Amino acid sequence: MRNRFLFFTALIGVMLFVACDEKESDLGVNLQDPATLYNGICDTAYGTAYTVYDDSLLTSGQASVLIGCYSDNLFGTSEAVFFSKITTANDGGVEFDQNSIIDSAVLTMTVSSIFPEINSKSYRDLHFEVYQLSEPVLRDSAYYAFDELPVTSVCFFDDVVRLAQSDSMVVSMRMSDAFVNMLSNHRYESSTAFEEVMKGVRIRLVNDGTPVMVTVNLAAVATKLTTYYKYVNSGDTIARTYDFVISQAAPHFNQFKNNYAGVLSAFNSNVSDSLDGSRYLYLSPMGGTNIKVNFNSFVQQFRQQHPYAVIHYAELLLPVADIAPDSKPDLIAAFKCYNDGAVSSIPDMFDAFTASGYDGHYSDESNCYRLRITQHFQKTMKSGMDLGTLLVLNGRRSSAMHTVINGCDAALTAGNPIRIQFVYSE
Repeated sequence: MRNRFLFFTALIGVMLFVACDEKESDLGVNLQDPATLYNGICDTAYGTAYTVYDDSLLTSGQASVLIGCYSDNLFGTSEAVFFSKITTANDGGVEFDQNSIIDSAVLTMTVSSIFPEINSKSYRDLHFEVYQLSEPVLRDSAYYAFDELPVTSVCFFDDVVRLAQSDSMVVSMRMSDAFVNMLSNHRYESSTAFEEVMKGVRIRLVNDGTPVMVTVNLAAVATKLTTYYKYVNSGDTIARTYDFVISQAAPHFNQFKNNYAGVLSAFNSNVSDSLDGSRYLYLSPMGGTNIKVNFNSFVQQFRQQHPYAVIHYAELLLPVADIAPDSKPDLIAAFKCYNDGAVSSIPDMFDAFTASGYDGHYSDESNCYRLRITQHFQKTMKSGMDLGTLLVLNGRRSSAMHTVINGCDAALTAGNPIRIQFVYSE
């Protein structure tokens, strides 16, 4: 078997523009690699699928975070809240003595995207709210989508700011006197001493009737909290600034709150539930919903009939449903499932030679997502058992976009269900 596999692997590398031998069915006629047509038999695998809840999404330490909320008649409402520690630029602490006159402290955040997109006015008014935490975000702790921290009654900002459409979108929030008073005539000998007093902040967007969600780039240079002050020395007045860290380097996490509507409302009371995927399958971000597909029955039958089959090419097709929102998520990722509930990325996503062919993006032409899963499907066929594949939105921590995929029943999806098309030989 090993020699046969090596032979066919070598054969794949040199065969160009060789047609498939079709079975009686016309399924798979258009199946091809972007650069190569393989000599083999085209076939299609059908399976089962269902929608599951994403109940263990890690959100701490991400380079991009979500702030805001959105409302969708199909999915319901979701909110993203940002918790972050504020720390000094170095471990040496910071001091604003009696010679330092603080003019203002301004929090700036770089916005990389906004959902829904900015309207025809080319700007959006965003109502930000910033409160001090009563407990710090811990450096050595992992935080998940369901975590949160309590806040004090101290409000650092509560107002509307205008975000204009541009290549570099930045929002600015002038902190209240409550923040300035924590700095004036104070000396913090170390970053730890400052953090013990400041604790951190909770930042959210207030829904004033028009839900909106922004993605903040914490790695951007403009994401910081700048203190503007004058230093008076021997009659001279020198304008200075000091940048506090509220960026990727500061401990932080996102909290996601989902209140689902329609068929998805079952997850509001039971996150361990699953929804039948015969007609529709739902993918949503922010600790939302994933899809689990299984082709075990097909794999077992195919394995019995073709014990020496070699999979030359396989792609998982995810047709977008007719009820899906117009905006499409960028990429769908695939994970192999294990008996103990663990998952790991399929090899096609990270193999140095095949990762570029994995694709996973939406195609306007075919109105579907295409995932190249050749290695994953070959390993499944070799084992003779499929424990399932988990499909998730790759940007589920940094984008609010969501979608609906056709289910697994051909009769309910106008002959266009979720499926695997593949080429094999034996």
